Amino acid sequence: MFGIYMRSVLRSFFLCLFIFTAGLPGTLQKVSGQWSFTPNYYQYDASIIGTNTVYRLLEDPFGFIWMVSDKGILVFNGKTYETIKIPGTEQEIVNIYRYKNTVFAGTYSGKLFEIDMLTFKVEEIPLPQYMNRQARHLSTINVMDDKLYLAKTMGPFVILDLKKKKKPTLISHSNYLFRYLLNGDTSIPDLRFHPFWFKLLDNKVFVESTIYDLQNRALKVFYTAGKDSQELKTVSSYLKEGSDLYVGFLQSGGLVKYNNYNVKSYQNIRQTILPDVEVGDILKDSRGNIWISTLHNGVFVFLRQVSELQKLSSNYTLYNNDIWYIKYKNNILDIGYKKQLVDQLKDGAFYKKWIGDTTTIFNPVLLFRSYKDKFMILGSVSSYMTDTTNFNRKNIYKDFYTYNNELYGTMHGIAGKFLENLNYQPILSDTSELNFYTRFPLSDSSYVKGGANGLFINDKPTIVKDRVIKVRKYNNDIIACTDNGLYIKRKEKYFHITQKDGLPDNQCVQIEYPGNRYYQLLTKQGLSYIDTADCKIVGSFNAQSLGYDAIIHHFDIEKDTIWLATNKGIFIFDEKALLTKAKSNITAYLYPEQLTGRSQKYMYQNFELKYSKEKLVKMHIEVISFSPKEYYIAYQVAKENKIIAAPVQLVDRSFFVNTPEPGTYTIKLYIGSDKNHIDKQLTYLLKIMPLWYQTLWIKILLIFILIIAFWFIVRIAAQQIIKEKEKKKTKKNTRRSSYSRRLFYAIKSSFYIQCINTFAISYFKK
Repeated sequence: MFGIYMRSVLRSFFLCLFIFTAGLPGTLQKVSGQWSFTPNYYQYDASIIGTNTVYRLLEDPFGFIWMVSDKGILVFNGKTYETIKIPGTEQEIVNIYRYKNTVFAGTYSGKLFEIDMLTFKVEEIPLPQYMNRQARHLSTINVMDDKLYLAKTMGPFVILDLKKKKKPTLISHSNYLFRYLLNGDTSIPDLRFHPFWFKLLDNKVFVESTIYDLQNRALKVFYTAGKDSQELKTVSSYLKEGSDLYVGFLQSGGLVKYNNYNVKSYQNIRQTILPDVEVGDILKDSRGNIWISTLHNGVFVFLRQVSELQKLSSNYTLYNNDIWYIKYKNNILDIGYKKQLVDQLKDGAFYKKWIGDTTTIFNPVLLFRSYKDKFMILGSVSSYMTDTTNFNRKNIYKDFYTYNNELYGTMHGIAGKFLENLNYQPILSDTSELNFYTRFPLSDSSYVKGGANGLFINDKPTIVKDRVIKVRKYNNDIIACTDNGLYIKRKEKYFHITQKDGLPDNQCVQIEYPGNRYYQLLTKQGLSYIDTADCKIVGSFNAQSLGYDAIIHHFDIEKDTIWLATNKGIFIFDEKALLTKAKSNITAYLYPEQLTGRSQKYMYQNFELKYSKEKLVKMHIEVISFSPKEYYIAYQVAKENKIIAAPVQLVDRSFFVNTPEPGTYTIKLYIGSDKNHIDKQLTYLLKIMPLWYQTLWIKILLIFILIIAFWFIVRIAAQQIIKEKEKKKTKKNTRRSSYSRRLFYAIKSSFYIQCINTFAISYFKK
C-alpha cells in the first residue's frame, strides 16, 4: 500500500515537472508611447488534441509540432494529429530531445526510445542494468558533442556514445553529473545541485527557481526568480526572444514575461501572462508562433499572423472584456461596456466616466459622446443624458449618424435629431408595416431608408430585399449594410459584396468612410476595406484570429491605428497590416494516396506512379496551419501545357486527377485567405508511367513484328500464287501435249491411210 501511495505522489510530481503551456506571450507592450496591451492567443484543448496533459514539444523538419503527452507522442498539423505508437503498454512520454532527425524519448517508467522523424520508426535503446534498478523517468535527456547524457532524479546517470553504437562510456550517480560537466570527473558531488529536482536542457541547468548557463566548463546564473516572486516556484522552461524573456513555472506558477530582461539587474519587471497554470515547455516555431503547454489546460499558441496585434483586457484594468463601443479622438479613448459602464482612457490612466443605475435596463452601450457640450449615452434598451439625468426607456435607437453637424437617431419607424438640450425631435414617422431601422438624407428633401423589408429611396423600393441594418451615402454612392452582405448603389448599377468576394461574414454591422479611397466595413466576424473605385475588397481582418467565438461589436480608426471593441476585450493593430497583403508563411504538401512513406509525402514534388486501369489518382493535401481560420484551397491540372481541369475549389483535403493515358501531369495548388488573395502557390509533377505493353520500345517491337509477319504472309501468299500458276501452266501444258499426241496420232493414222489410199488408187489404175 505504501508503495502504491509513493508511486502516486511521485507520478503527480513528475507530471508537474515537464508540462507544456502555451499562452499569450507579451503583455503591456508600448503603443504610440502611451498604451500597453496583451497579444492574442489560441488554445488547443482535449477536444482537439485528445489530451490536456502535454509535457514537452518539438518542431520537426516538415513543420509539424510534436507534443509529448500522457497519451504518447502527438504529431500535430493544427487541425488533426497522428499518434506515434510506442512498443509495449507504457505510452506516457515525459521527456524528449531532438538530435538531427532523431528524437530520443523517455517514458514514465524510465525506458528510452529512438524515433526517426522522417519515417516514425521506433526502436528501444537498451540501458545498462544499473539504470533500470529504479523505475523513474529520465529527467535529463541531452546531447553534447555527439554524446547522449541520461540522468534520473536522485539516481544514476549514463553517457552513451552516439558514434559508437550508443555504447555506455560512463555510469555514475546523478549528484555527480554537473561535477563531471564542470571538471571532467566524478570525484566529489556538486552540492549546489543536491536538491531533489534538477534538469539539463541544451546548455541550461534548471535547479528549482534558478536557471544556470553552462559554458566553457563554467556555470553562470542566467535567470533567477529571486525576490520578485512572493513564493518561489520551480522553473520548468524558458524562451529568449530578442530582449524579452519568457519563463514557465511548475506548481501553478504560470507563465511570466520580462520586457528587456537584464540578467545583471534586480529591477526587471515581472508580468504574469498565464496565471495559475503549470508550464512544462515553451517553443517558438519556424513561423514565429510561440507555444506553451500545460498540465490541465491543454496547449496555447500565440499567433503571429497579424502584425503588431495588441490586446487590452479586464486583466489589465478594463472593467470587463465585453466591449460594445469604442471611440478614439484627441488622445482620449472612450470605452462603452455591456454592463452599464463607460470608461475613459486619458494620459495612460482610466477614469470611470459613468456607471449605470443597476435598477435600469440599459446595456449594452452603443454610443457615448459629448454633444453640444453635454454628455449623452445611448444604449440598446434605453438612453441617458446628463441634462435630465434620467433614462428614457422608450427610445430604443437602432442607428445614429451626423448630418450637417447635427446628430440624428433612428428607431423603429421614427427618425429624428437631438436638439441642444438633448431632447429628441422626430422628423419622420412611418406608421406602415414597413417600419425602418435606419435612415440617411440624400438631400434636404429626399432620403434613403432601410429595414426588415429591404432598402427604399424615399418610399420607393429598390432591388435590395434583405434586412438592412445601416444605410449611408458617400461619394454619391448609397451603401446598405444587410444580413446578406454589403450593397453599393452607384447610379443605376448595384454592387453586391458577400463572403464569396472575401468578406469575413455576411452580417454587416458598421460602415465608415474617412474620405480616402476605402470604405471601411465591419461584419460580425471581421473588418474589410473596400476600394471606392471598383468596389472590390483590398484587405480583410478576420475575428477568428482573436480566437474562436470572437465577435467584433464596433471599431474606430485614428492615425492609421485600428481599434476593435470585441467580446474578448479591445484589440489594436496597424492599418498597414490590413492593407498590405503579406504572404502568409503557410506550409503545405500535396501527395498521392498511394504513398505511405512520410519522407516521400513531404520531401518530394515529383511523383512517379504506374498506369492504373481506374485512370484516377487520388491526391491528398496537408496544410500546416495553427490558425483557427480556414484557408481557401484550389487546384488546377494540366498536361503538355493544356489545361484539363480549371482551378477548382476544394471542399475537403483531397481530390482526383483524371489520368486517361500515361504522361506528365502538372498540378498547381493555390492556398490563400480567399480566391482573390492567394498566399501560396505550389507546383507538383505527376508522372504516370506506362505499363510494359504501353512503353515505346514495346510498341516499336510490336510494329516490327507485325511488319515481319505481314512480309511473311505476303511472301507465302505470293509463293502460293506462283505455285498455283505453275501448277495450272503444267496442267495446261499436259493437256496440250496430250492433245498434240492425239492429233499427231490422228494425223499419222490419216497419213498412213491416205498413203495406202493413194497407193491403192495408183495401183488399180494400172
